[in-house]
Amino acid sequence: MKPISLSRGAKFAIARLESRGYEAYAVGGCVRDSLLGQAPHDWDLTTNATPDETAAAFADCRVVETGKKHGTVTVLDRGEPLEITTYRRDGAYADNRHPVSVTFSKTLSDDLSRRDFTVNAMAYHPSRGLVDLFGGKEDLQNGVIRCVGNAETRFHEDGLRILRAIRFASVLDFSLEAETARAIHICVFLLDNIARERIREEWTKLLLGKAADRILRDYPDVISEIFPEVVPSPLDIHICDAPADPVIRLTLFLYGWTTDIGADAATLRLRYDNATREEVGTLLRLIEIPLDPAEAAVRRLLTQLSPETLDRLLCVKRCLGIPAPAEISSIAQTILSRGDCLSLRALAVNGNDLMKLGFHEGKPIGDLLNRLLDCVIDGTLPNKKAALLNAAKKWK
Repeated sequence: MKPISLSRGAKFAIARLESRGYEAYAVGGCVRDSLLGQAPHDWDLTTNATPDETAAAFADCRVVETGKKHGTVTVLDRGEPLEITTYRRDGAYADNRHPVSVTFSKTLSDDLSRRDFTVNAMAYHPSRGLVDLFGGKEDLQNGVIRCVGNAETRFHEDGLRILRAIRFASVLDFSLEAETARAIHICVFLLDNIARERIREEWTKLLLGKAADRILRDYPDVISEIFPEVVPSPLDIHICDAPADPVIRLTLFLYGWTTDIGADAATLRLRYDNATREEVGTLLRLIEIPLDPAEAAVRRLLTQLSPETLDRLLCVKRCLGIPAPAEISSIAQTILSRGDCLSLRALAVNGNDLMKLGFHEGKPIGDLLNRLLDCVIDGTLPNKKAALLNAAKKWK
């Protein structure tokens, strides 16, 4: 395990609270990530000061009451946001997601006891060191995700923890402790009570994990609960061979687990944004269509796909072992850098030019412009005004 080095802001906040007579520790994910040698995304602190007392201690800083009812205020110190939460005990959970009530506590042990997994239930103080009441450091060393206390109780409190557990296992390449894994299979139905948007966030992170393939194989019941539209296929798809691109990995998952129709329903169910849904749908539609490396064929492909979508398509095909000529990418770059005509907007003639030749406004001109564009894309006509007008005269 790596030594923990607090950020400047975290050190400042702990020192400030202690100077006012309170306790304060870094807690949760920032401690976990530091022990793993990863830079924390942010620093969360916990204290025995109430939210009002915390706000008073930082009267000279900007303080945002982000979740005061649940004990959290955010202190902005030189641009660094620090979430500071009062030690607390959670009351009963009425909706398998949120506690009905929160009681502030004066002991760190109360606060750590309510947390989800042992690896997230550690606290750190710059002089007192690590506080680890549930063996979180050992679980980190052994690569294990384990619930704090009774696993079924933890999942009934908050059903999203089911997905968080397998997401952590995927991202960290950890295994699930036996009782935690058993409880996931027993409590999987609780995911029905969770907002689709929150499931989507965890699901996307899971797919980007380095152990996503193993987790998908081990927890098909979780997949079926989230996506009743999909069914496993016999395809042996290795999602982890793909770059950590959410669109690519989601496409590979849906290709291996569902039909094209089911894929659209699945992305709609988790309320992916329209751009993601359209991109995934396009990739799924084109996966099995052969690609021609001829320059004219690549030009035509670029009239339908953005360069980013084409790169994603080539990547998906390679991950699936479907032929995707390597030269297509370089040919596409040449076409784009050269500024080849790929749309009516870039065509050297327009409707006014054709009207001067005697063509009637409306559909005839539209049809002719598209015919000229096709010839330019295929390379049978240059994108030169004179050449295009001569061709139009002949066709007239």
